[in-house]
Amino acid sequence: MSRRANPALVGAFVLGALALGVVGLTVFGSGRLFRTTYPFVCYFEGGVHGLNPGAPVKFKGVEIGAVDRIMLRFEQTPGDVTIPVFLEVDADKFERAGLEANFAPEAIKQAIDRGLRARLESESLVTGLLFVNLDFFPESAARFRQPADGDVQEIPTLPTTIEQATMAAKEILDRLQDIDLKRLVDSATTTLDAVRDLAASGEAKSALASLDETLRSVRELSVSVEQAVEPLAGTLNDTAKRTQALEEELRRTLRSTSALVAPGSPLAVQLEQTLEDVSAAARSLRSLSQTLERDPSVLLRGRGGRDG
Repeated sequence: MSRRANPALVGAFVLGALALGVVGLTVFGSGRLFRTTYPFVCYFEGGVHGLNPGAPVKFKGVEIGAVDRIMLRFEQTPGDVTIPVFLEVDADKFERAGLEANFAPEAIKQAIDRGLRARLESESLVTGLLFVNLDFFPESAARFRQPADGDVQEIPTLPTTIEQATMAAKEILDRLQDIDLKRLVDSATTTLDAVRDLAASGEAKSALASLDETLRSVRELSVSVEQAVEPLAGTLNDTAKRTQALEEELRRTLRSTSALVAPGSPLAVQLEQTLEDVSAAARSLRSLSQTLERDPSVLLRGRGGRDG
């Protein structure tokens, strides 16, 4: 006669089998047993609403890992709170993407020096879910929250686009608050009042009237000079022509008397000197006439005033 099975043992066996099955499904289903993963941590200062464990980690649009866990860390400064986000990066996905997988600490440090940063991006505007995006931002400064010899290597973070816009707006508002707008308005009002008082004062009106009278006198003088210069220039031109005719007559006289007058005699010397004086006078008259025709105002300011 067979012995009766112990119900407690049977139940324990069934529960053990179920537990092993669940563990197997978890391990084999996630594939971690056959994957090589590398842990990293990123410290975000802003909110991470929409980022959940298991969210994708991407590099240039290629999914290379997932968020492992999200924690909360209170810093030594009161009110300073950061959010450590732990990542697991799958080296096999780098290899499938055709990239060389090198996750040595020194290689990651070199990548950080070249601008490797982590930033939260929106995966879907409908669901509001976020993912961690890794990319190179060479112009950004690297800020670390943990010692360099920490258990998990840190990748510096950047604020989101919305956070950057918010910080820029806050900086503008802070600068506006530093400006003494009341003092500027008061100064502008005082200046306008002074200009208004000056324009309404009798001295300003008298000065403007005097300036207008002076300009009118200058215009009248200019017209008078032009009217006077025209006949003067004509007279000088006629005189220059007559002087030139006299010069030619003297030359003819000198040529006709050269046979009768001994060279070097007092009469010959006097005739030659007279001819030179008449020639110089004719040249001066022609030059003065041409100058007055070009610029009548030379009578007012002299020839030296033309320079400058």
